[in-house]
Amino acid sequence: MKKSWLGFFAIVCSCLVMAPLNGEAADKKPSFTLRFGHALTEQDIYTVHMREWAEAVSKATNGDILIEIYPSSQLGSEEDVLEQIRQGANVGWQTDFARLGSYVNGLSVVNAPFFVDNLEEAFKLQGSATIKKLNEELAQKFGIAHISFNWIQGQRHVFANKIAKNPTEMKGMLIRSAPAPIWAESVNAMGCKATPLPYGEIYTGIQSKVVDGCELPYNAAKNLKLSEVVSYVMETGHIFQLNAMVVSEAWLKKLPADYQKILIDECNKAGERATHALAQQTDSSKQALIEGGIKVIPRSELDIAAFKASSIQAYNILGLTAFRDQVYADIGKK
Repeated sequence: MKKSWLGFFAIVCSCLVMAPLNGEAADKKPSFTLRFGHALTEQDIYTVHMREWAEAVSKATNGDILIEIYPSSQLGSEEDVLEQIRQGANVGWQTDFARLGSYVNGLSVVNAPFFVDNLEEAFKLQGSATIKKLNEELAQKFGIAHISFNWIQGQRHVFANKIAKNPTEMKGMLIRSAPAPIWAESVNAMGCKATPLPYGEIYTGIQSKVVDGCELPYNAAKNLKLSEVVSYVMETGHIFQLNAMVVSEAWLKKLPADYQKILIDECNKAGERATHALAQQTDSSKQALIEGGIKVIPRSELDIAAFKASSIQAYNILGLTAFRDQVYADIGKK
């Protein structure tokens, strides 16, 4: 009996010694933390898939990298976050090529009109030697590491209260544009007059006739309830919108090489899943707009050849023609 009690006592003591050690392992803090933000909402598909990215990275590094996702611009304005990135902070942001083009002009080409026509071509851009070189310049000169652009929102179309099927018919139409050169010149190249307006003012801008319309993907148009203020959508598909996921080059280089690869690979995988999920959502968004009263003018009824010919002026004005040709050679596009 005495030996039995001694054995039981030994087991209890062993458990008491081990418990704190197990607790310490469970509470071990990650070696690296990335605070990643964007302007979209908590419910957005991108938020869901960014969190999947964070979970995948944590699992692959045994919890040594923690990615915290901050939607709805919780980290601050894009300008402020990008400046923090340049200073080496452990933050990241979902931006676009128009914004990156303000640092390295050649990157603007990805947001240029009729640059790519479908998802297959868009995904090929990641392997373009020309874009890789431009990204290296972005990292070396400006401290911004571009880790993925598999996050694709798809085609942008023109929403307005007038039917216009070619650049001539669009002449004089005031179409809302984001305040970046490539956005504005892309709109101007279609015959319209680009009118800068904050994203949050698109609905009221159309309603009060400050602008005649805007250009957006179907999902964004549905979220903004544009069927309440416009009558038509012309399916121009003039821009195939790719987004850019960026972090600090200085912060990225602090990670071990295998961690860098995990961070980037998992970001690309999550982005591809988000892209396909968003593409599926596009059909229901389009249908919702139709049910709201918008009439679709399909691409087959538009003079796309004329729009493409007119779009060349955007490339010429911004000095992007050579970059376009180099990227096309890289991905085998004619």
